[in-house]
Amino acid sequence: MDSHHFLPVPPRQHLRRRSADVGGLHLAMENTGHGQGWVGDSGDVTKFAELLVDMYTSTLHAVNEQGSDFIPPELSRETRSRLIESMETWDFEPHKLPEEERLACTLILFEALFRIEGMEEAIGVSMEQITPFVYHLRRIYRFENSYHNFEHALDVLQAVYSYLRAAGMVPPLSLLYTPGRKWACSRQFDSGALITSLGLHELFVLYVAAIGHDVGHPGFTNTFMKNASTPLSEVYDGKSALEQMHSQLLLRVMRYHGLGVVLDHPKTGFCVRRLLWETILATDMSVHELFMKNLEGVINGQVVSLFSRQSIICQTLMKCADISNPSRPYHVAKHWASALMEEWTSQALYEKFLDLPTTVQSDDSPINEANAQVFFISTFAKPLLDLTSQAIPEMKVFTDQCATNLRTWKKRIESLKTNQNERDNQSSTTPRHPDDFMTAFPLTLPPAHRTLHLEDQESTPPWSSPCVPYSRSSESSSTTSDILSPLPPPASPWSSASEGHAAIRAAGKLGIRKQRSLNRNSWSPSACSGCPPPPPPPPPPPTATSTVVRTLLVTPPVNVVNGVNGVNKMGMGPIPPSRIVVRPILLREA
Repeated sequence: MDSHHFLPVPPRQHLRRRSADVGGLHLAMENTGHGQGWVGDSGDVTKFAELLVDMYTSTLHAVNEQGSDFIPPELSRETRSRLIESMETWDFEPHKLPEEERLACTLILFEALFRIEGMEEAIGVSMEQITPFVYHLRRIYRFENSYHNFEHALDVLQAVYSYLRAAGMVPPLSLLYTPGRKWACSRQFDSGALITSLGLHELFVLYVAAIGHDVGHPGFTNTFMKNASTPLSEVYDGKSALEQMHSQLLLRVMRYHGLGVVLDHPKTGFCVRRLLWETILATDMSVHELFMKNLEGVINGQVVSLFSRQSIICQTLMKCADISNPSRPYHVAKHWASALMEEWTSQALYEKFLDLPTTVQSDDSPINEANAQVFFISTFAKPLLDLTSQAIPEMKVFTDQCATNLRTWKKRIESLKTNQNERDNQSSTTPRHPDDFMTAFPLTLPPAHRTLHLEDQESTPPWSSPCVPYSRSSESSSTTSDILSPLPPPASPWSSASEGHAAIRAAGKLGIRKQRSLNRNSWSPSACSGCPPPPPPPPPPPTATSTVVRTLLVTPPVNVVNGVNGVNKMGMGPIPPSRIVVRPILLREA
């Protein structure tokens, strides 16, 4: 580096601790566009810096407070065999299983994956780490959601297994009947067929993405959050906000249980992180049209890199699994259709409560449910499976079942039209009250509703896992309550976040410096250089006990950023200003 890149060291008495580009901090939080930062001329404070603190605090709280030791329940040989047999079929119904058996099913699927020769050695992770990792994820999924819950996550994972098994890429679950038996794929790596581009790391990423792709889902859509101006939607500028949140939470939980070794491997870590991120973000239906064009191009012979082929096939399998319900046997598909309609009806009621436009189906009557399925299958599910079957011919059996269901739903519509009593029969499900959403991830909630709720429930943590799981199963197990023993109520993240907000304002006012001393070049070369600096504020009056901001650290979110030249560990290039987290350091003085 040239010598002119170094600044002279000031006298020791003027040294101040700095861990980031101060000019970048001001520009990242600017309010006027003239480099005066989030302090502003009138004293108004831009809320974006506070959103960043909330994002950091909430995700950290979600992971740390929901983690606990987990001892897997002991399954009888008969129960284990029954679960293995049920997951070998396409009419698998996780919603009918008690909670401990859903967890057991998830672990069985991972256990079979780890029977592939070289899998554990390649990724550096053991089944002993997978067990608490899965349990931890399950606790962050909301029990209250009728559709986007852990049952759905297991359903997606079993669908991914079914696709890969049909293509001969993973072993059958029956392999587990023989202790210690290993399995080797007979298909040569990258031997022409698109599915053969998947190696051990890619298979592991697919399984992890499947079980964690909706972790922390609040029970409503990206469109709702954008219309309601929720903090999460503003943090991500309304672009795949939920999927971004799922990715961040999943990465944190992975690192919490030592799975960071596969994320940070010097040779493969970058690709693993990027593949995981791209696979989860593909589940956002707002990018479905673009995805279909990309997949069609690869199928038609477009020359792309090996990683691009791996990414497109992982996205394809993930998308097919995520919306696999219409391709399940009809009685299974109907359950999931009703569960989704119930969740939509609850969102519609919430939108009405907030005086927002209704963006989902608000009537879950049988005729509306059938019409919604015909539209979704015709527009999304069947075209996706038709195209996927061209890339993976072994998946045609699932495409055929989807086509059969489409005909069945159309017949049901005709039947409902001629049967007045059945057509007018309303669903027996009851939409959730808007306040029931207050246990969701805090930044997904509309600020106005959250504020009103917190004023009424000051002593209640805004986001805590219920002590007793919300179960839609007609059956229960006496051992479930033992597995789901309540944790002590966590401290509210909003108390620490509020202190952080106050510290940000104080730090900004105390830290205003002359314009020429701010380094903006690395962030905005075109920043205005002629704007007068704001006048320094008067010093705060002395008090008996006061909070003094000693320094303001700007650090990347833990486990997301490499810290070297702003390289994003998600693999998406330099960190934008919206990804920087402000961490105030407070000292109490008497």
